[in-house]
Amino acid sequence: MSEKSVIDTELLQQYVDSLGVDGLKTTLATFDGVIQEYAKLIHTAAKERKEDELRKQAHKVKGACSSVGLSQLAEMMKRVEKEKWEWPQVERWLIEWADAVIPHRQQIDAWLATHH
Repeated sequence: MSEKSVIDTELLQQYVDSLGVDGLKTTLATFDGVIQEYAKLIHTAAKERKEDELRKQAHKVKGACSSVGLSQLAEMMKRVEKEKWEWPQVERWLIEWADAVIPHRQQIDAWLATHH
């Protein structure tokens, strides 16, 4: 998988150009806090099998991921939000998403270390 498909480097560069490296780091720190709360809400909705709530939370997570250039994570949440699915399938998707958050987020840090 290429770096481009996981993170939106064009968006990240726009942030660096407009906010500076420190501004982007502040934005990412905010994201890191928010995404943990969103992940808990998604987990609860899935555990309680509340489809409407899960789709609503997936929409929020999609937006949060998109806003910091985590394009593949956003796409994964778009599926949860919009597609037809059965519970076993969506539970697998949520596990895949959760397993990908840290490595994808680390790709932004790696990119930032070499591209500013």
